Amino acid sequence: MNRRDLASGLFWLAIGIFILTQALDLGVGAFSTPGAGFMLFWSSAIFLVLSVVLVLKAVVRSNAKKGIAELWQGLTWANVLVAVIALALYAVFLVKLGFILSTIGFMIVLYAVGKLRPWLIVAGAVFTVVLTYAIFHYALQIQFPRGPFGW
Repeated sequence: MNRRDLASGLFWLAIGIFILTQALDLGVGAFSTPGAGFMLFWSSAIFLVLSVVLVLKAVVRSNAKKGIAELWQGLTWANVLVAVIALALYAVFLVKLGFILSTIGFMIVLYAVGKLRPWLIVAGAVFTVVLTYAIFHYALQIQFPRGPFGW
C-alpha cells in the first residue's frame, strides 16, 4: 500500500465531499436551467471520482515505494515556470484581447512546452479554442470577453 497516495487521496476525498455538500446547498438546478452550484457540483463530482481512483490505486498497488526525491526526478522546472507565467499572462490579457486571441496564445505556449511540431501546436490550439467556444458560447450560451475586434 502506498501510504502517501492513500493519505492524499483521503484528504482530497474529504475536501471533495465538503465542496459537493456546499454546492448542493447553493442549488444545482438542471442542465437547461443551472443553479448557482451547478458548476461547483459537477466539478466536485469529477474531483471525487478522481480521489476515489487515487485511493483505490494506493490500496491495490503495493510495489510503489518511491521516495520524494525520486518522484520529482526528471521534472523540467523550466516548463513549469513557463506554464505558470503563461497562466498569469492569460489572466491579465483575457479581458483586453478577448477569449479567442488570448486562449489561442495560451494554448500555443502550453503545446509548445510539450515540444510538438509547429503545425500541430497551432492546429491543436485552434481546435481547442474552437471546440471550447462552440461548447460554452453556443451550447451553454456563456458570454466570453470579446476583446478589441468584437469576437
